[in-house]
Amino acid sequence: MKKTTIFFIFFFTFFTAFPQGGGGELPESWDLNLATVPNIIRLPTLDFENITLQDSINDLDKSLPWRYGIEMPVSVNMQHGGLWTVLPDGGKIWQATIQSAGALNLSINFDDFFLPKGSRLQLYNDDHTDIISTITNNQNSNEGQLGTWFVEGDIIWIEYYQPPIVQGSPKLNIETVIHGYRMGRVNVLIDGNRGLNDSGECNYDVNCPIGNDFDQKKDLVKKAVALLNLGNGHLCSASLINNTLNDKTPYLLTANHCLDNSNPALWSVRFNWVSPTPVCATGGDSGDLQTNFTVSGAELRAKNSLSDFALVELLNPIPESWDVAFAGWDNSDTNPQFEVGIHHPNGDIMKICRDDSGAQKVDANGTQAWLIGGGTHGPGNGWEIGTTESGSSGSPLFDQNGRLIGQLYAGQSACTGLENNQDYDIYGRLGISWNNGNSPETRLKDWLDPTNTGHTTIETLQNLLNTPDFQLIGDLKIYPNPASTLITVMNNRYPHLSYIFSNAMGQRIHSGSLSNTMNTIAVDNLSEGVYFLRLVDEDSKDSITKKIIIKK
Repeated sequence: MKKTTIFFIFFFTFFTAFPQGGGGELPESWDLNLATVPNIIRLPTLDFENITLQDSINDLDKSLPWRYGIEMPVSVNMQHGGLWTVLPDGGKIWQATIQSAGALNLSINFDDFFLPKGSRLQLYNDDHTDIISTITNNQNSNEGQLGTWFVEGDIIWIEYYQPPIVQGSPKLNIETVIHGYRMGRVNVLIDGNRGLNDSGECNYDVNCPIGNDFDQKKDLVKKAVALLNLGNGHLCSASLINNTLNDKTPYLLTANHCLDNSNPALWSVRFNWVSPTPVCATGGDSGDLQTNFTVSGAELRAKNSLSDFALVELLNPIPESWDVAFAGWDNSDTNPQFEVGIHHPNGDIMKICRDDSGAQKVDANGTQAWLIGGGTHGPGNGWEIGTTESGSSGSPLFDQNGRLIGQLYAGQSACTGLENNQDYDIYGRLGISWNNGNSPETRLKDWLDPTNTGHTTIETLQNLLNTPDFQLIGDLKIYPNPASTLITVMNNRYPHLSYIFSNAMGQRIHSGSLSNTMNTIAVDNLSEGVYFLRLVDEDSKDSITKKIIIKK
């Protein structure tokens, strides 16, 4: 059995920031005492009374992407609105700072984007507690556009760094900023709307048990599901999908209606947003796991309204270190014995639902769909477990074998308190999407079976399979050491990492989970001396113990 070594890099300088899902460098300016900083560009105030009224209507319609933010035009580029600083070694920093008062989070869309090789771009918040993955020339595209994931807070810093040895001229033109007013990191009330845990109380977190006949399959296929940021203030759900070459081409399947008024070049996706403390239709709040595996930019490959599907290819491959999966599928259009949906309702942590009645084929106003019967539509009483909601659009439907058979189109299923309302949902059928178009741009088979093998089913492919022994598949960074008040563990790789912190006598002082991207262990009440931090990857059971020095 292969074993994976956990690697550690010790930092002796304390920082408060952490990267979302990788890209280890911290912004160059954080180590410098720059004499001048850019003026803050302040955006106009939003009319939340009108926004809330619109949301009260749109949130009921699953055929619309869920709105979490408002797109606001700006005009900021490297010649206007920012500040250049030339460093003593000949390197250069360009910074811009934008504020949209009251925002829970902010993200950026570039309509003219190019980075020279060796340079980097980073976005972070004003108090240096949230930073997106480092952007490099790998994100350059033919379209010259890029949308970013968001950072927490109402002030966002955009920082470009060009080392002295780097040649070339960057292009950064900011076209719009997304003011996120819900779906924050914590439970924040904004005009009565919550962010995290905003979805209905009858939802089941994806880590809740839903039956011995599917739980093991669920633990694999959930790794294919993503929260999809459409770059226009709206969200859908989506899934990575495998092809017959099993070559990890980063195809992402979602709903055709998620393309409305959105540009895939500006899309960004986040995988593995699951709760370490699942809530199973009890009305409680899920714990928030901050392992942010995010990637930006996609290109449309195929779409068709007949089955409401859209297939895009991410502009960059999935990193080998990410614990994600490419969903298997069944294109035979065979009625399932039962089916399971996995999704992100209202931009919330990943949820799951199950229907035991068996989906049926229907024509839903011209869309060829699977019907989860309920209410006055078809047999059955809706989902036996959980529900879907706005924001679940485009999320995958799996059959009893854990194979993808469709994506969410519309429906009326919802929560009534802790119970499902027993109404219906409908999903576009993958069997129809497969070959019911007259060109590769209107069907799936050319992309998912490029050598025309004729396979009707393939299995889910795990991204981490066949990783060589001892490959550096993601750093755990522990700092500072020596420590006085806090130890920070930055974890960009292990979604189920636990720890035991003990003294030199072996007595346990602290223990728990370190599954977030940034984790802190308080040591301010401990005496000076030698302590030990034991970390365990609960998936592989690999462990390592490191000596920690406490100095006051």
